[in-house]
Amino acid sequence: MTIKPKAARALRGVRERLRDAAAATHAAATTQIEVAADELANERDRLGASFDGAERALQRARSVSDLHRVRLDVDICREDVGHATTRHDDAIAAAVTTAGALRERTRQLRTAERIVELVDKARFDVEARAERIACDDLAARRR
Repeated sequence: MTIKPKAARALRGVRERLRDAAAATHAAATTQIEVAADELANERDRLGASFDGAERALQRARSVSDLHRVRLDVDICREDVGHATTRHDDAIAAAVTTAGALRERTRQLRTAERIVELVDKARFDVEARAERIACDDLAARRR
């Protein structure tokens, strides 16, 4: 089966655009990891500040409801850290997935580029053979 040069180049163009889209998606996922890591660090800092505040609040506590309020504040901060950790882990998983997709698209692009090279080489060989035959015919006529 012969592949037309125009079709091979069109395939390469499509594969380039798909690779570029995969690269953009991966870049966005990588950026999301950084955002999630910053959020996680902020939540951990808030938890540390909550512990410091809880220590002072426990010293001032006069009733069971004051103790309960301190516990609720600390538990809320712990939940926020847990949610931030989950978002960070999800961002890492998404980045791993997009990295795999980018590798696959890059592999497909290399395959398309090899196809274009083979088609161009075959076309060059046919043209060279035709030119050689024409030169041989021209040389044979002069005698």
